[in-house]
Amino acid sequence: MKHVDVAVISATLWLLASMVLDILTPKSITVFMIAAALAPPFLIGLGIHFAREYVKAKRPRPWDERFRN
Repeated sequence: MKHVDVAVISATLWLLASMVLDILTPKSITVFMIAAALAPPFLIGLGIHFAREYVKAKRPRPWDERFRN
């Protein structure tokens, strides 16, 4: 996944969360409410990233990649 994709997804989730919270709450949204709305997708994305890196590290590399400088 490219960095631009992550930025676009994060911005979309932030806007969606702020719109939903704005509809559900009568007063304005605080920073803490936005952080609470974005914490689950951020943690899930972090878990997926580290799981992907863990699987990639455990995969055996071909012989020609092992001896390259």
